[in-house]
Amino acid sequence: MKVVEWLFYAKNRLFNSLTAQLDVELLICYVLKFSKKELFFNDIQKIKKNDLLILNRLLNRRILGEPIAYIIHKKEFWSLSLFVSSYVLIPRPDTEILVEQILLKISLNVSLVLDLGTGSGAIALAIATECPQCKVIGIDNSLNALSIARYNAIKLNIKNVFFIYSDWFSHIYSMKFHIIVCNPPYLSNNDFINSGKSLFFEPYNALVAGTNGIEYIQYIIENARFHLFTMGWLYIEHCYKQTSIVKKIFEINFFTKISSIKDYSGRSRITYGCLK
Repeated sequence: MKVVEWLFYAKNRLFNSLTAQLDVELLICYVLKFSKKELFFNDIQKIKKNDLLILNRLLNRRILGEPIAYIIHKKEFWSLSLFVSSYVLIPRPDTEILVEQILLKISLNVSLVLDLGTGSGAIALAIATECPQCKVIGIDNSLNALSIARYNAIKLNIKNVFFIYSDWFSHIYSMKFHIIVCNPPYLSNNDFINSGKSLFFEPYNALVAGTNGIEYIQYIIENARFHLFTMGWLYIEHCYKQTSIVKKIFEINFFTKISSIKDYSGRSRITYGCLK
């Protein structure tokens, strides 16, 4: 079977995917080690038997709903090519807004940034890349996630970021930061159940906070003030439905200049505040 023939066949099998064309191109580039340009110029090349077997096996995984990022172990975030696996959440484009907002606050006086629940290291690595003068620390309570984040830092040759084990603030003790950022689990158990298959492949503990979905956010806001310098900033990503309660929790924990930022769909997604 030729490349162009497999692309046609695979796209037809992925008729339920809104990104079928992109998916099959990513799969074949991954297996044949082609760039997009090489794919274009080699579309009549015959696929080797072993490569065809691998392609069809990966295609079946995609048909069953597994995210393409987990299949090819790669996701781009902030123009960084990150290694990902099912041990970590797949970085979302909306989270780049979180990075953008933090970069607006970083100045020469800001040198210490903490990324809570770093996962693949996406947020920490993006900030560290843009701000080489900063020391960025990413923490996670998953050793598998930390291994992935450290691998990404090495692969990308980013030297001003450090990843350590901590269950939220448990292992950073009295350390203080100028900025703390977090994209925590913020789904309730019911949210997860009602999501259908869309989140089935991603780590449950990185998605679900508990009965109400607000539990971790409340804990983080209540404890972040002990790890921020005066006039330090806390940024949290959350569900748009949680905006009012998140702002209220910021207020009762002595934060000022509280504001929320909308995502690409026009819904409030990020709330931040400054510690008095």
